[in-house]
Amino acid sequence: MNPKIKWMIQVGKQVVAQPHWAVYRLGYNTRRTVSDVLYPFGYCHYPHRIIFLAGMALGATTWIKNLLARVPGIYTRSTPMPDEIRDNQDICDSAFSRIPKYGNTLFKTHLNPTQGNIDCILRNGVEKVIVSYRDLRDVAISRYYRLIDFPKDQSDPNYLDYIAVGKEKAIDHSIDMIKQYYEPWILGWYDMAANYPGRFLFVRFEDLKADTQGQFKAMLDFYGIQLREETIGRIIEACKGKNGIKKNMKKAHVLPFAVSTNFRKGGTGYWKEELTERQIEKCKSLLSNSLIKLGYEVP
Repeated sequence: MNPKIKWMIQVGKQVVAQPHWAVYRLGYNTRRTVSDVLYPFGYCHYPHRIIFLAGMALGATTWIKNLLARVPGIYTRSTPMPDEIRDNQDICDSAFSRIPKYGNTLFKTHLNPTQGNIDCILRNGVEKVIVSYRDLRDVAISRYYRLIDFPKDQSDPNYLDYIAVGKEKAIDHSIDMIKQYYEPWILGWYDMAANYPGRFLFVRFEDLKADTQGQFKAMLDFYGIQLREETIGRIIEACKGKNGIKKNMKKAHVLPFAVSTNFRKGGTGYWKEELTERQIEKCKSLLSNSLIKLGYEVP
């Protein structure tokens, strides 16, 4: 079955089963339109009209997106792009075609740190970027559990049946994928940021978990946004992880992208319990230099 048709069928089923989710989406779209109309009259004028998030996959990107999307006057919008560009975590000018002349827009991406991508976002009005990441060992564990629940298609070049091979071999494979893809991703963003001083804010999942209010305020300050303490507290409370990943993923088919979530557990230091001693040594051998650079302990 065509993937788009399959997706539409899934959405239809969720709308029938939970119509209030669709009503919420309609209300969100209405509020966004009203906000855009009021913007020329001074409503929610912030120093930067585009809030841009380039987050590590499984590294707090969705949580940060949910926090920023609840800031008054900030809304997500559709980002039309060719499938091959979107699937490769790149970006092109068409992604910015739905940004209105008036109003604020939030982008949540896993954008690759290439010069072409940087050039694209800069010429389309992005002035500052938040980059989020997480302990690479915990990402390996989260990736394992994500693929247990939602396996990759067998046509994927990195496909491996995690259930069939067993937990230890599956996590070994996940560690290899972290080394191949995730490590160069985050190091690439640090290298890129060195060329554009003042334009990047790096947020670690562990810091966000330990001090959500402080880290959220740092993000707001980065974009020059001032909110009352009670508003900040209300936003943080609304974004606390709830339900299981499967229910959250079902809701994501219908809810506005701004508030949808793929929350699973969101803890820190899982690798200490989940990895075998051999795998801990493997991570030390493969990732220690990067982990130290990123501020993590290496036993």
